[in-house]
Amino acid sequence: MKNHLKYLLLLLFLVFAGQAHASVQQAQNLHELRSEGYRAATFLLIDNNLYERVREPGNREAYNAALANMEKLLRLLDNPSELRVPYNEFIGLIRELENQTQEEAHYHLATVNRIMMAHASLDKAAAAQYSALAGEIGENLHALHQQSLETSQILLLYQNSMFSSIGVYFIETGESVFQTMDASITQRSAALKSLLPELSPALDDLDKQYSFIQPRLLNHRSDWVPTIAAFYLLRNTETLNDMAREQVRQSKTS
Repeated sequence: MKNHLKYLLLLLFLVFAGQAHASVQQAQNLHELRSEGYRAATFLLIDNNLYERVREPGNREAYNAALANMEKLLRLLDNPSELRVPYNEFIGLIRELENQTQEEAHYHLATVNRIMMAHASLDKAAAAQYSALAGEIGENLHALHQQSLETSQILLLYQNSMFSSIGVYFIETGESVFQTMDASITQRSAALKSLLPELSPALDDLDKQYSFIQPRLLNHRSDWVPTIAAFYLLRNTETLNDMAREQVRQSKTS
């Protein structure tokens, strides 16, 4: 009888542990979906930035790679209509823009504006699903997700600042929005070093990369460097996402 009870308790423990890990993995997939959405939107804006005289093919390759990753993540999430519908609108508008001629694209920033609205709709839908799982993931993982997310957001905000006719839809804006986001990123970096002391050297490297582009973010109305900003900040988000994946892996084995 005692052995049978122990077996049942062990079985229940394994079931609950499996469910908990499934929630953590789903939260990770939702975060990565958002992360790839910001990557796609960033390179879409770089590709259509009128300050860049030469259209680099690598920009389209980058946002199309992000879109392909989003497609894979949607399948992992079982294609919920709340995410699939805004994603289809997002990618459909991008294809519409791509079909415009080189000359036409300079007169169709209205399409870019619609794309950014579609991106915000998708991001908010993913954020809502993530919020429903927030109580089931650890503080470390949540902090890594937030640091990655805000790094993506300040980068996209920077790219968006180069367009006078395109609105910002993914966050609430204000006169000091860059300063507020910068302070949040800086403070969370210190918190992450406390939460994950074993990662302090890697987090110090992220600080160095962020500090290199930080003055440009805070003085975003002049001397724009869209490609350089994307290079440094997206490298940071990639590292943070790798750290988050490792936290998910550890949650499965613990």
